Amino acid sequence: MRPTNLLSAALLALPLLAGSARADDPSIVVEQPWARATPGAATTGAVYFTVTDHGAPDRITGVSTPVASMAMLHVGYVENGVSKMRMLDSVPLDPGKPVTFHPGALHVMLEGLTAPLKVGANFPLTLTFEKAPPQTVTVTVLKAGAPGPAPAAGAMQDMKDMPGMKMGQ
Repeated sequence: MRPTNLLSAALLALPLLAGSARADDPSIVVEQPWARATPGAATTGAVYFTVTDHGAPDRITGVSTPVASMAMLHVGYVENGVSKMRMLDSVPLDPGKPVTFHPGALHVMLEGLTAPLKVGANFPLTLTFEKAPPQTVTVTVLKAGAPGPAPAAGAMQDMKDMPGMKMGQ
């Protein structure tokens, strides 16, 4: 290959390399996965997290974990004053728009727990996407009734520094 052809081939390959997903820089980021502790006889639980797509539009198409016989995407809602839940086939992800799974709304429903979820325990949860490769995250079990994980240490300082925010000193 002549030097000019080699240079041309290298320049043409650059955009392909730049667009490829790397394991240490995923296009979809799952943050703060957590679950609430369950009482000893419970056979169901739920997992919550925030997921942000930093690439092309995608969708979560499935979930799995070894701590339950079934894991499903669910949404909670209120209809005519009655709390209801329904299973979802998928959850769309729009680039740059975080999707938060939280109590009373989107969540991963765990059925057929193999053991109670104990405070302080961790377990793997694998999310499957339509386009992106599957991601396995570590879920942390918080106390029963927990509203979610505490903000990261720097987050409180960041909020304190925001104009108009008055927080205890």
